Amino acid sequence: MKSFTTVLVLCLIGAAGAYMVLYGQSGQGLHDRAASSQSGAALEASLQDSFVGTNFPGRYLSTRFAQRHHDWARAGAFIAPVLDNDPENAVLLKRAMVLAMGAGEAERAIALAERVKRTDEEENALSRLFLAIGDFKSGHYKEAEEAIHKMPAGGLSDFILPLLRGWAAAALGRNETGDLTGNTVHLYHAILIADFLDKTGYIEKLLRQAERAPDLGPEDMERIGDIYTHIGNTDKALALYNEVLGMRPENMALADKIARLERGEKLEIFVRIKTPEQGVAEALYDMARILAQDYSDESARVFAQMALYLDPQHTKDRFLIAHIAARNGRNAEAIKAYQAIPAEDVNYAEARRMAATLLYEQGQVEEALAVLDDLARTQEDVDALIQTGDIYRTEERFKEAIDVYNRAEEKMKGNIPPDYWHLYYVRGMSYERIGAWDKAEADLKTALKFQPDHPYLLNYLGYSWTDRGQNLEEALEMIEKAVSLRPDDGYITDSLGWVLFRLGHYEEAVPSLEQAVELMPYDPVVNDHLGDAYWQVGRRLEARFQWRRARNYSDDEALLKTIDQKLDDGLDASRADSTLHKEAHSQ
Repeated sequence: MKSFTTVLVLCLIGAAGAYMVLYGQSGQGLHDRAASSQSGAALEASLQDSFVGTNFPGRYLSTRFAQRHHDWARAGAFIAPVLDNDPENAVLLKRAMVLAMGAGEAERAIALAERVKRTDEEENALSRLFLAIGDFKSGHYKEAEEAIHKMPAGGLSDFILPLLRGWAAAALGRNETGDLTGNTVHLYHAILIADFLDKTGYIEKLLRQAERAPDLGPEDMERIGDIYTHIGNTDKALALYNEVLGMRPENMALADKIARLERGEKLEIFVRIKTPEQGVAEALYDMARILAQDYSDESARVFAQMALYLDPQHTKDRFLIAHIAARNGRNAEAIKAYQAIPAEDVNYAEARRMAATLLYEQGQVEEALAVLDDLARTQEDVDALIQTGDIYRTEERFKEAIDVYNRAEEKMKGNIPPDYWHLYYVRGMSYERIGAWDKAEADLKTALKFQPDHPYLLNYLGYSWTDRGQNLEEALEMIEKAVSLRPDDGYITDSLGWVLFRLGHYEEAVPSLEQAVELMPYDPVVNDHLGDAYWQVGRRLEARFQWRRARNYSDDEALLKTIDQKLDDGLDASRADSTLHKEAHSQ
């Protein structure tokens, strides 16, 4: 029998034949297909009936292709018969091992790691890590520690090894965290280990050390704040939380945490590590999170699956796996991951909302609405109502959006708290779009009281006043502030030019409108605005050029009619409408 390597080389030499087998057709190379943006469904269709029989090289190539498209289960299925044909091949064993873990088949991955141990004298760090994970799962902590100490240094090992050694020692009752000082993640785990071993005297000292770490990020700061809350230092926790909220104002969960803590509520937000397996799972999750932030999605997925195997209740891993799947076009898989989170989990509502978001992005509008409706009814989830309203608003079903937003306000007993200020914003936009200006203005002004420096809110209210010819000086002031906050936003820059135009400052309007066109050269209304400004300053040829550009880029009948009139007769000085891109200005 020819070795797998020989067959593969022969296959690669006959590349055209391999490609034909791979795709069931000739004339389309591996590079072309791999570079295309196939959806998960398209990938499955292209591979569904390929590689029957014993075409092992083709199956191996298909494994690589499927993995590249993040179809881990199919990649593992393709390599299985190849490995059966050459069961002692260490290269194949290691690949099959990784694919099994990535697909969530941890027991199979660990069994394959055992085979690697028997067939490959050198083994590798990952196979030893898998074996250690198996020992932790079985409660064989001494064996786990031995496997960890055999892992070679270098690469990812330099980050994960100190964490594994620390938790292995903790599992055996020893507090050995001297190596966990190099970065915030290591320090965080030193704190977790101290807490696990009831060495509480070390915790505040370690927290102060963690706060001084040079790589401290918002998530690290929030986790440190959680530990301060856990040990009763709420003043320090609030200081950290508010600093994080300043960096991440969209973090509604953190805003709620701050509000509850300020009301004197006792928060159970720090989950103590109760078993060594949970500690190792948290370490593996941290590794996965960092890899995902660096877009190393394949490695991140493998680490997240290891963490989930050790601690099936570790919901953050499911969220990360779903996020990675969605980021790589595997929406159905991501939805399934979110839906696997049980109703009793504290993150259930968020998971269902994320699933609804993905359903909507796939064009399954009614399915997304059904998920949110069920969540609102069974969990009385206000955020599900608001998200439902947002879908209706995006679909330009503004009256339905307002009805749902009003239901959300009723759930809050008519008293919308500061951390839900955006409800005023989105409802105000919806009122404006149906012509209920008094209600729209009231909501937008209320939202602005909560968020006086929100650029898109400033822009929307300022632009609405401009559009109506009201409060133009105040509108100019607001839009100028919005521009200072978002100088590279084309819509806000256009708003500045347009309010100057409406004030009759035509020469001043031109530079802002020219900049807006540079930022958004294909937006028809922005081009139309610049044409109007050019006309008013006597640049008639350039005005007509901009109007023609606007006409070429638009499919809006009302705008096309207006532009045709201007191309025929010039600008009517009384023209004051510009509602056509109001929604775009809202962001």
